Amino acid sequence: MMLIPLFMSMNVWGQNLYSARGYWLESTKPAYLTILDKWESGQTLTTDEAAYKQDYEAYLLTYYNRLSADEHLIYQQMKEEWDRELALPQRVTPSSPQQTQPQQVEKTEFIWRGRDRAINAAYGIYYGAALSSIAGFEGPGAVGTAFVTGGLWMLGPVINPGKYEGITENTMRAANTGKVLGLMYGASIGIAAFGEEEHPTKAILALSTMGSIALGEIAFQVQKKNSTSGGKIELMRHYGFLGTGVGGSIMVATNPDNANLLGLGLLTGGVGGLLIGKGMANQYDYTRGDVDALSALGVIGGGLGLATAISASENSNNLSRAIWLVPASVAVAGTLIGQRQVRGVHLTKKQGSIINLSSAGGALIGFGVTLMASPDSPATWVAIPSSMALIFHQLVLYGFKKDNLLRDLKSEKVRNKKFDLTMRAMPENYFVNKYAPARVLADPRLAAASPLVNITLRFR
Repeated sequence: MMLIPLFMSMNVWGQNLYSARGYWLESTKPAYLTILDKWESGQTLTTDEAAYKQDYEAYLLTYYNRLSADEHLIYQQMKEEWDRELALPQRVTPSSPQQTQPQQVEKTEFIWRGRDRAINAAYGIYYGAALSSIAGFEGPGAVGTAFVTGGLWMLGPVINPGKYEGITENTMRAANTGKVLGLMYGASIGIAAFGEEEHPTKAILALSTMGSIALGEIAFQVQKKNSTSGGKIELMRHYGFLGTGVGGSIMVATNPDNANLLGLGLLTGGVGGLLIGKGMANQYDYTRGDVDALSALGVIGGGLGLATAISASENSNNLSRAIWLVPASVAVAGTLIGQRQVRGVHLTKKQGSIINLSSAGGALIGFGVTLMASPDSPATWVAIPSSMALIFHQLVLYGFKKDNLLRDLKSEKVRNKKFDLTMRAMPENYFVNKYAPARVLADPRLAAASPLVNITLRFR
């Protein structure tokens, strides 16, 4: 009795030095994917990690360029299926065929968007308005001066192009953070030094303008020379605002009639908040999306604290001024809770923006509901929008947190695999073998060229 054999072929990777499958395997090496995930989430790469990423992507690009036209086609057709096979997220790496070398260069170039131009113009207009007020300009002269300085600030990249060579979005974000914090700190110095004088406005404007220009330039140069992650910049920005609010609240609660102490409290709180934010960022590398989520929670906490303070003041005629520390305290608590919620989640910029958008949408819905109810209590007008913002914030954050943690778990399982084993059945080859010439069937080595089952084993 003649036994019909089960034709099988065992292919060990290495027979073809440059294949589509081989290229895909190289592009999904655990070490490279770990660094790529860290980079894509907005975290700061170490010098060695950045060098490894650059060198490895150059190797992948060379590998891809050595593939034949048929292998290029196979890769394009099979990539999604291979990614699904190993539960990998879809991504476009700098070495993939969808992206060429010119596009890599273009990706690193900073493009002045409408928002950047508007922010530059706004600061320039403010500086011009402050100058007009200090100099005593009035009427068209004052307005014209403000717009002239606004235009000059927009022309910065044209007047001094070398200064802006090699900058990124984070460079401008750091500069803008320095400008707004410098404006607040300069004004705080002005209030602390001249707040009790009869006409302190000009001094406050002058100091706020100088502080904004100086701190903005310092932040620009520091970020340009020593690149910091977007998450760290945003966290320092948030704590800079938060510290200023806490310091001002303490002074209002304890020394409400002394403008000099108020300015000192604002300045001390702001600088202290900036230093605390830097320390927090050094302990854990938050992504831009993480900070967007925790900042929103801090603002929502401040709203809920303000509603509590208003409600308490309505129900008591002899209430201590210390009640006005509640909004700042709850804002701090919201920030700290937010930091714990986002740890290990690595929210993307898109996810962070969606969380902020949902919070704002919830607040708007709450305001509309309040408007329809028209309550008599002022606290209700703050409490309902803040509560709705909190509900939407937590719902969306929970969804993203669950998705990200599940994605990371799948990626970890994939990276721990030491080999790949795939099997593909090809029953159509039965008929090919059945009608093959007798001399082919008589030689098992030739018959194996048309297997019924293809088993592929690749070691990593």
